[in-house]
Amino acid sequence: MLIGLAAVVVAAYVAVWLVALDLAVRPPLPARLQADDVTGAISLLGDLTARLSAIGTLGFCVAALGTGLVDGALTPAGQRFARSAGRLAQIWFAASVLNTFANPAYVNGVGIHTTLTPSSWWTFLWASPSALAWLTSAIVALGCVIASYVSRRWASFAWCWGLGIVALMFVAVTGNVTVGLNHDWATDAAVIATLASVPLMSLALGSWLFGTRDAASSYHRLALPLLLVAIAGQSLIAWQQLAGVSPTATPYGGWQLAMAGIAALWLLSWILRAIRGARPGAGIGRDVLLAVAYVACLAAENHVPPPRFLEPQNIMINYLGYQVQVGPTIARLVSLGRPNLLWVVIVVAAISWYVIAWVRARRLGRPYPIVRLAAWCAAWLLTLFLAVTGLWEYSTVQYTWHMVVHMTVNMMVPVLAVLGGPLGLITAASDPRPGRVGAAAALEALEASRPWQVLTSPLVAWLLYVGSLFAVYFTPAFTYLMKYHWAHQLMLLFFMVTGYLFFDHIIGSDKAGRQLPHLLKLALVISIMPFHAIFAVSILSSRSLIGADFYETLAVPWITDLLAEQNTAGQATWFLGEVPLFIVIAVLAAQWFRQDSKDAAEIDAADDSGEDDSYDAYNDMLAELARRDRGAGAGDHETRTS
Repeated sequence: MLIGLAAVVVAAYVAVWLVALDLAVRPPLPARLQADDVTGAISLLGDLTARLSAIGTLGFCVAALGTGLVDGALTPAGQRFARSAGRLAQIWFAASVLNTFANPAYVNGVGIHTTLTPSSWWTFLWASPSALAWLTSAIVALGCVIASYVSRRWASFAWCWGLGIVALMFVAVTGNVTVGLNHDWATDAAVIATLASVPLMSLALGSWLFGTRDAASSYHRLALPLLLVAIAGQSLIAWQQLAGVSPTATPYGGWQLAMAGIAALWLLSWILRAIRGARPGAGIGRDVLLAVAYVACLAAENHVPPPRFLEPQNIMINYLGYQVQVGPTIARLVSLGRPNLLWVVIVVAAISWYVIAWVRARRLGRPYPIVRLAAWCAAWLLTLFLAVTGLWEYSTVQYTWHMVVHMTVNMMVPVLAVLGGPLGLITAASDPRPGRVGAAAALEALEASRPWQVLTSPLVAWLLYVGSLFAVYFTPAFTYLMKYHWAHQLMLLFFMVTGYLFFDHIIGSDKAGRQLPHLLKLALVISIMPFHAIFAVSILSSRSLIGADFYETLAVPWITDLLAEQNTAGQATWFLGEVPLFIVIAVLAAQWFRQDSKDAAEIDAADDSGEDDSYDAYNDMLAELARRDRGAGAGDHETRTS
């Protein structure tokens, strides 16, 4: 198997080198510069090296995590896998750093020598989102290296695995999928495909390295759904990038066909394993070889210009991926519009997971309150309404509707979601088998980790929730985030997460971590009200445009006065920011009253049963003090009489 793996890796590098040679002899795209041959080859080889070493690192992390944990630490076998992950992460780090120079040079059609000076590197870094993605990849890789040397905690390598997937997702969404008509759907499809393919490949490698029947069985159970989701995402990318051109007519289409062939072979491998049984190593080695081939296709696809690049596009398509030419009406806002594909998938996944876990908890004899199920579903159905109606479509071009969607995602959705208590459901639905790390144990290990404790601390949650409003909207960050679909999605997700972290401390149903006194919870809610008011008034009264470069360049035909539009957005922000806070205060008051009533009932029951004699002791103390006071008073009277 090792010889076969080495042969496939060598074949991958040869294939990518041939791609570089082919690109060198092809004419440049119309009106675009083309980098020199050396720069193209370095970018391609660096891309392949970074992706392969990243998958290798994450695969060894999976193997380390799968060995189990003892008091929150990796087992000795897991520590050996973790050290191997750190060695591969060093290659991942070096290749990612190289790509921060080579990739922007290739994308912008200049030689790599142009980006080697610090000043030019910094300029190209911020001008090329793909360069930022590779910088993020380098930072995550460095974190994996550090973790392999200084930590033996199970949670550390769970963080490495999760952040590694996010880093590769960032690379995927800043590639060719960001260009042309329907690139919003293609970008979302890249997120979906990466969230399925990277876990699939790392699980294949980790299961093969671990080499037990349980590992093979777990991988086999997860492989099919992950593979089908990855195929669906990649198919949508191919549809958008080919722009109606036959796959056999262009080199780019050839690589898409190659990936389709690899997916078909992977599916066949799963079928054979299902027939023969998921024995240790049964067919998993084949999947590891297919993973290497798939990564080579991704590196090539990221460099070969797709037919979509030849299609003309205007400013609105360049920014959004679609055109919005008609002004909003109530009917258009509440009826079906252009759907936000990523959010639709997230909603379906969130509700499906919760319902399955809720049913599982009941079967295990740990029924979870149906009220929490209703709150969770309400949160995500509200998100679905925002994602599929005209509200999402118009929020990308008009500031008023942007703030309506933002404030709902930042406040109302998190308020409902925290009432669902998803972390408590994970514990209730967990039923680990001997020798495996169950969901409850994994969650406990993560909650004990320093990153979790810092991010979920009340102070950090408060600072993120309040500070994010001003940091995004009153800096150039807002203009940058609105210009890219992936960045807009990231912004909304960030607002939702910060809202969840904050409101979880106030009215969350989960009982994990430190519980704040109700009085302090009320103080936290009241403390953010002035900041929301200042934020809304600042928008309403500002005489300078927020996101001016974006909205002026977009030039929406039905908006003639951008400042008036901004004033309306400020009014909507004020209203939508205050109403949810009053709802939170009402829920908090109800929880406070219920908790006090429960505590009083428990104290009365303990007192009646004789288990708690604190009240009797307290009454005896008062009686004794009264007796002493009477005695002292009688003595004073006698003294005055004498």
